[in-house]
Amino acid sequence: MNGSQGKWGHRAPRGAGLATLITAALAVVLVAGTFRGSGAEADAAISIDAGKAIGISGMRLGTQFVWSGVLDRAPGTRPRFTALAAPLVRINVATDAPGLPLVMPAGVVQGDWNFRNLDSLVTDIHDAGGDVVLTIAVAPHWMWNCATQTIRDLGFTEFAAYMARVVAYYNQGSFVAEDGRTITNPAGIANRIIYWELWNEPDQPTGGCPQAANPNITAPQYVTMWNATVPKMLAVDPAIRLIGPTTGNAISGRDPEYLPVLMAGAVRKPDVVSFHGYGGWLNSQSDEALFDGDRGYGGIAEIERGLAQVQAWAPGIPIWVTELNVNSAWEEDDPAQRPWTACGVAWGASAFLHLALGGVDAAFQYQFAHPDLRQFSLVDSNTGDPLLPYWRDYYLARYFPPGSTLLSASSRLAQVEVLAARPPRSRNVHVLVVNRRVDDGAPAAGVGLPATVRIKLAGTHDVSGVTVRMLEASTPLQTGPAVVTLPADKTASVSFGGYGAALLEFALEPE
Repeated sequence: MNGSQGKWGHRAPRGAGLATLITAALAVVLVAGTFRGSGAEADAAISIDAGKAIGISGMRLGTQFVWSGVLDRAPGTRPRFTALAAPLVRINVATDAPGLPLVMPAGVVQGDWNFRNLDSLVTDIHDAGGDVVLTIAVAPHWMWNCATQTIRDLGFTEFAAYMARVVAYYNQGSFVAEDGRTITNPAGIANRIIYWELWNEPDQPTGGCPQAANPNITAPQYVTMWNATVPKMLAVDPAIRLIGPTTGNAISGRDPEYLPVLMAGAVRKPDVVSFHGYGGWLNSQSDEALFDGDRGYGGIAEIERGLAQVQAWAPGIPIWVTELNVNSAWEEDDPAQRPWTACGVAWGASAFLHLALGGVDAAFQYQFAHPDLRQFSLVDSNTGDPLLPYWRDYYLARYFPPGSTLLSASSRLAQVEVLAARPPRSRNVHVLVVNRRVDDGAPAAGVGLPATVRIKLAGTHDVSGVTVRMLEASTPLQTGPAVVTLPADKTASVSFGGYGAALLEFALEPE
């Protein structure tokens, strides 16, 4: 999402032609057919082979900020951010924010090098132990010719100089401005930034010309920008990591596509390729559309297809989904409250499951605390109270840390999904079970259907203990899901009242 799109714009449906198959590793997550209905509880059988590894997960869960000050609107917000301990936090530095603090230095007026709001976000992230991913969302206003709705310098030398100065501010401690002044970072290089993402959603409308029709740059222009800017940034600090093209969807539907053009034309290939993934774009869409798409558009299924295409376009390069959420609808909170309740838990856990199996290295919830909308938040910024997806991401990161060994697992119901892994330096088996059974009798209510799930563990010695945490509508928001002890056995059962996720740990006896 562009910075303005979190409140004032939205992503339209994608183009057709998305028939690329998802990677073979994803086949282990689902077997057999779906079970649909309007109220009946389903029994689902899950099988896990602890002796059959299928890969190593590099998945890290991050979050992000667009505007400064959200951690201080309510007393509980900052402690929740610190406790989340997100290893990567993206700052989407935009130029337009009506009624909100301007974060982009010199974003509106050339030479207005005020870093105060951006510094506050960078400091907050470093103080919480995270690494900043700095995304300069778009060229500053003064670089646009709004009469023609184009960048005034199509060689992007102005933008390259701008980016080099921002890198120098954080990674060298100062820079020389256009008028000869030295602009000094009060923190010196204490808040040095390694990860830099160039532009934000070049395939979507942008806020570069707020009084015009929100133009952006084409794929060939993006490559020109990249080739002009990256060498200038690396000349300041050759150790930084460059990320792009950060399109609004993995497959943008534009002609030509951004990523293959970038891979073919970049003088320096990106260190990480990035794109964004949302289940839908309207609050009126059904639960099924958010999960599985609507007439070929949207849903986790489209994100999967896009991931496979990105892997084909950029083989061997790490992939980050730098925005991820249930819905990109911006005009108001979903009346059914789906993104921040149990439906959001099931959607986000399902997306995590598929992206981890698909080989994604990082995914970023959009956002941590939006000033106005709970559907873009892990924490309600007006009260400081955690929302249910906060606990989803908190525990997913702890049950499935990077370096976990993925294990063979399958479910007899397509709408009950499973991910199993052995965390680093542990023999125990961690299991994620997601109930995303859609209720056809209430297709947009965000409630889902009940399910009783039986998990059977094979390929291992005796189990010394089993625990479970349930993330569903009844989970207390202030404390999160309590750990419950189950009988020490190779089989376990969990019951869902509707949408939700269960996190189990099978503790294994020493060999």
